[in-house]
Amino acid sequence: MQYFAGTREFQIKEPTAVTIGKFDGLHRGHQKLLNRIMKYAQKEDCDSVVCAFDMDRDCLMTNEERRAFLEDKVDYLIEIPFTREMMEMEAEKFIDEILHKKLHASHIVVGTDFNFGHEKRGNHQMLEKYAAKYGYTVDVVEKAYYKDREISSTYIREALEKGEMELAKDLLG
Repeated sequence: MQYFAGTREFQIKEPTAVTIGKFDGLHRGHQKLLNRIMKYAQKEDCDSVVCAFDMDRDCLMTNEERRAFLEDKVDYLIEIPFTREMMEMEAEKFIDEILHKKLHASHIVVGTDFNFGHEKRGNHQMLEKYAAKYGYTVDVVEKAYYKDREISSTYIREALEKGEMELAKDLLG
């Protein structure tokens, strides 16, 4: 796996299957996204890419732990610091400059509540709107659930705070 921190130092020449998000715990919901890009990479001769926004806050795993978890699973891990510049980037510019020009995305895989760009104006509908222009497909992956509750980093933190280690382990997969 190749690793990059930031958006300036990389440019991938081959077509890619990309998933984008916080990936602050790599729980079972995140693993659904990872599995989808890995399937594309196996079937279509493209590279698998995880773009993780580094939110600089409490996470369930460190960046080093995330790298170790993904080491033999994906081709690239790109950790994008959530700087003011990134926060103020228009969604259309992110699609053009990052997903198209730097990542050569041929498949983009996101969750149902994925938002990006200035004031979170971008979402999976916007990605779909630009798909034909930039030559990629968009997969929107439904949330993973445990019983009747959505699996999330918040849910896992709650379980850990209550000392429910088996539940947290199950949510993390």
